[in-house]
Order: sequence, then C-alpha cells, then structure tokens
Amino acid sequence: MSPRKAPERDADLDSLPPGLAAAWGVVDTEPRRGPKPAHSVDEIIAVATKLADEEGVAAASLPKVAGQIGVTANALYRYVDSKEELIMLVADRAWGDPPTLPTDGWREAAAVWCRGLFDRFCSRPWLLDVPATVPLTPHNAAWLDALITVLKPTGMAAPQMLTCAYLLDSHARYGANLRRNIPTPEALRSAHPDHQRTTDAVRTFLNSQLRSRHLNAVADVVQDPSFLADEPSLDGFEFGLARILDGIQAHVRQ
Repeated sequence: MSPRKAPERDADLDSLPPGLAAAWGVVDTEPRRGPKPAHSVDEIIAVATKLADEEGVAAASLPKVAGQIGVTANALYRYVDSKEELIMLVADRAWGDPPTLPTDGWREAAAVWCRGLFDRFCSRPWLLDVPATVPLTPHNAAWLDALITVLKPTGMAAPQMLTCAYLLDSHARYGANLRRNIPTPEALRSAHPDHQRTTDAVRTFLNSQLRSRHLNAVADVVQDPSFLADEPSLDGFEFGLARILDGIQAHVRQ
C-alpha cells in the first residue's frame, strides 16, 4: 500500500463516506497518541483479506483481525477508524489491477474486461457482499478507467459510457452470484447418487405443477434436455455478454 498523504486543505474529510479517504491514502497529519505502532495498515489488510477469502466478508471483523495479529480490537483503531473503513480497504485490495485490454476494437476489449471482472468475482465471491457505500476506490477506479478508455472511440457521451460500465459490471456480478449459489451438477450428483432418476422425477413433478397452473411456456422449457443437464448446451454468461455487446454496438451505429 502506498504511503498515505495529507489531505488537501479544501478537502472536507468528515463529510466523506467511511473508508473513502483512507482507500485513496489520504489521512489527517496529526500524529496519533501512544507508543509507536507495532503493526502496519498493510499487515491488517492482509490478515482481513485472508479471513474474507476463507470465511466470507463478515469474518473480516475488527475482533477477528485483532485476534489474528495478537492485539485487542480497540488497538486496531490506531490503524483504521472503523469496520467500514477496514472493509473498504480490504475490498479495494481484492479488486486488484484490471486486465490488459486489446487495442484492436472496443467490443473485444469490453468483453475481456467483463470476463476479467466475472473471474475476479468468482475467485473472491465475498466481493459481491461488500456494501456499495463508496463511489470509487483506487483499484475499481482503475477498472472503470480501463473500460472508458476503450469505449471513448465509439463517440458515446460520458453518461452512456457509464451506463455501459454498469451493464457489464451487473452482468459479471449476476453471473458470479449464480455460480456461487446454484449447485453444480457435481454437487447434485453427490447429494443424489441416482442423478438421472432424480432429474427425471424433478422434470415430471414440475411439468405437472406448471401445466396445472397454465404456466405452459415455463413447462416447455423445463422439458428441454438442457434443463438440469450435466453439461449445459449454452454458456449463459457468454450468451448474455454477447447480447449486451450487440445492444451497445447497435446504439453506436445509430
């Protein structure tokens, strides 16, 4: 983590959301009282990140972090001002740097960006649970900057480019959340050793229930062989990404 710098004179730090100034390395210059700190903010972030990776973001609490480094929870306030600040610092570190994007066209670059974000959320799903209370921290700002840079040649205005970023970000989050919450075929087989029998029973049961309620369109989809298939015939993430990019491309061509 880069050294923290003093705030500009006109910066109203007290009015900022918790963690925003700290994420950008901006702190008050008044020295904190007491003995010289035995630990560092970087060390605390590393410990909190490890806890989040192992047990989820709720585990990155001040008491748990304090226990890991052998101090009291109150002692951590010499390094971070609040739990909210700690979570923002941990989340920003977990975002990491954006991928290197191709330069031969905005569409492929945006696809690489979205896939990279999807992979980041899949590797650290707890990022999906971080409250969105801070507008931009250094790493997610770098991700946004990378995308806007490749979208600029399209001629879209700033609000349109930001909306495109929102669409791609939302798609990556939704896809990663589905992967986190929906049991994989392997998990289903483990829970139900006679997988084919279970699948057939589910299809028959749902078909009856859906059609009795005149939900025939859904019933037809459930009867498709791809429903509950071990290997879906369609990559839902890639299909959705392509449709989003189709929409952006149609808009750009207007």
